[in-house]
Amino acid sequence: MTEQPWLSVITVVKDDPPGMRRSIESLVAQDLDGVEYLVNDGSADRDAVPSQLAGVDHRYAWSPPLGIYPAMNAALASATGDYVYFLNAGDAFHSADVLQRVRTALQGQPTWAFGEVEIVQRDGARVVTPRWDYAREKAAQFSNGRFPPHQGTFAQRAALIEAGGFDPRYSIVADYVAFLRLGQRANPLYLDLVVGTFAEGGISTTRWPESLRQFHRARREVLRPRGWDAAREYAGTARQAVAMTVYRGVVSRFRRA
Repeated sequence: MTEQPWLSVITVVKDDPPGMRRSIESLVAQDLDGVEYLVNDGSADRDAVPSQLAGVDHRYAWSPPLGIYPAMNAALASATGDYVYFLNAGDAFHSADVLQRVRTALQGQPTWAFGEVEIVQRDGARVVTPRWDYAREKAAQFSNGRFPPHQGTFAQRAALIEAGGFDPRYSIVADYVAFLRLGQRANPLYLDLVVGTFAEGGISTTRWPESLRQFHRARREVLRPRGWDAAREYAGTARQAVAMTVYRGVVSRFRRA
């Protein structure tokens, strides 16, 4: 590749050959003109991932498994694209034309951009997230429990690095923290498409009480709300805690039935 890549697609993987296969299959179906692909691997079997990458133009690095966010930061530091997108093992592009459409949408050089995502629930049902109302969420100090996940988000590489990348002090929600910081620099561009597909059941779901605490801490630290803004943030956090407690209780009883 002789020209500056317009995009770096990054995959972080650890001991997940099936998930890696899904991600690669969705990647190679895209228009990869001007796209570089980086893989950061922390798998115990150091031959498994390289064997899956045969025939795929990529840059590969193995690193000790220190956690997903340190791995994402390491890959971010070595990327060269104008924009970055994280397609971690198990994630997939929603359709074969995603990158072609995103490239057109980013011609105005926004700092960051987001679209919808499709979530595959544990029962196999597929749900597309509704459009995220950035202005409304910003007015509520982003405490309503909604934020675009990394599977739906593209960010300027330089801006993400300047924002500190993925803060490892937040073991569950460092991507949320990064996007809060990007939001302080510029409002995002809305991509009118479904960007990615991923399965329900990540760590923010399984450890939801801790994730709620980290969301609250991030908002207090990054946004530093005062007065009524602080009150709105506390109220939103409380509503989310109650809603999640009720939802998890109902789900648990249903599954035991």
